[in-house]
Amino acid sequence: MREFTNKKGQQVIVSAQQLRGCLEEAIKTFNLYDAASPLQPRKKEHGQYMGEKEQGWGGASERAISHRLAVYLEGELRKMRIVEDGGLIVVDCEYNRHLDGVKKQRISPQLLAVVRKARRKAKRISDDSGYYVISVAPDIVVHQRGEDRLNLLVVEMKKKSNPEIPEYDEGKLKCFTKGGVAEYGYVLGFSVVAIDDVAPTDRKLELSTPYADEKSQAANYAV
Repeated sequence: MREFTNKKGQQVIVSAQQLRGCLEEAIKTFNLYDAASPLQPRKKEHGQYMGEKEQGWGGASERAISHRLAVYLEGELRKMRIVEDGGLIVVDCEYNRHLDGVKKQRISPQLLAVVRKARRKAKRISDDSGYYVISVAPDIVVHQRGEDRLNLLVVEMKKKSNPEIPEYDEGKLKCFTKGGVAEYGYVLGFSVVAIDDVAPTDRKLELSTPYADEKSQAANYAV
């Protein structure tokens, strides 16, 4: 739970339940209006959908899907008065800044294999901890820029047909929602899966695993 003062001087309290509700409504809107476009494979010359062997499962990129979902998410957050023009809280896609630097995460040597399997680069920290650091840019974040006090929601988007290992995104979400000194401490994190390995008419977004600090009630939410 977080609390802040909006432009009108009113106190706004943001809970994990509100954030999850806004994301669920945004997904419903996407599935209603956009599943028939960004999630669809390209078509051949005569209007037939191309098959998996010809071009993979197709559809728009994860970035494009994330952006559209972020548009609907911001709309839901505006209804709750969490986001407002010129206000503290904003919705960003692939935001790779943290305070005055680059958004990074520390990883233990045990997780190095997961990072490398996901074809990401890890740099050894120049101390005796044995830890590494990776640069990260979450697909969608709801936050106050330049501060960690109002880190509210972080979302990672993954197409079902994407061969990348899910452990990589899972590790990032766990780190983003971890509380404590020098941690990001997002109230809630979610993995959203674009179901694109089925018939075109059945394609949709689905809410997957929730993540939160172990001390938070949100960590016990069932999907």
